[in-house]
Amino acid sequence: MAKRGKAIAPQSYQHERRTLIAILDYAIREGLILENPARVALPTRKIPRPKLVIPTQEQFQLLVKTIRAADARAVHGGNLVELLAYSGMRVREATSLTWGDIDWERGTFTVTGGELGTKNLQARVVPLFPAMRELLKRMRGGQQPVATDRVISIDGARTVISNSCKRAGLPHFLHHAMRHYFCSNAIEAGVDFKVIAGWLGHSDGGFLVARTYGHLRDAHSFEMARRMVFSADAGSA
Repeated sequence: MAKRGKAIAPQSYQHERRTLIAILDYAIREGLILENPARVALPTRKIPRPKLVIPTQEQFQLLVKTIRAADARAVHGGNLVELLAYSGMRVREATSLTWGDIDWERGTFTVTGGELGTKNLQARVVPLFPAMRELLKRMRGGQQPVATDRVISIDGARTVISNSCKRAGLPHFLHHAMRHYFCSNAIEAGVDFKVIAGWLGHSDGGFLVARTYGHLRDAHSFEMARRMVFSADAGSA
């Protein structure tokens, strides 16, 4: 394992290390060995944080346009991509959303995660963002859908997203890139990290959002600072 570990990715190494340690711990409990050599001989390896791939406004619009131009079957994929981007939901949360989860009068929607629940197993009520409201109105088309029907009838759009990215010459975006897109837009709009965390379903008060997207806020702050231009003779008037 020590030799093999040099040739594999850190994440694979950590996974195999944990597995080997668990096996040898079991051997100790069964009285087969006295100590676990893997705990001493195999040090942990730091897993580098993946680089965020966030679509720009232009890239997102081009992606949606390319998906919708594919064929009639891709319309559901286009709807899912827009729903993810306008809501910040995870893909399973979005595909589990029902029309009954939308409260048009209060202007909210409830994220339940369906039968399996959300990642933290807690439902959350989120404001019905303007772009999401318009998307749902277009999808509803003046009809009154059944409350128990799913808003999105597919479970994912990985293939259509991948094919559309290739056709449009875009980076290889995944479902989760739309969640990043939502966050970046919220940060540029000046929304507080704690508020964004609540929308995303985080219970850490915004720590993860700050750690993941803090550089976006800093970059946006410097961009806004360039607009702070003062006249040299402003005090002489």
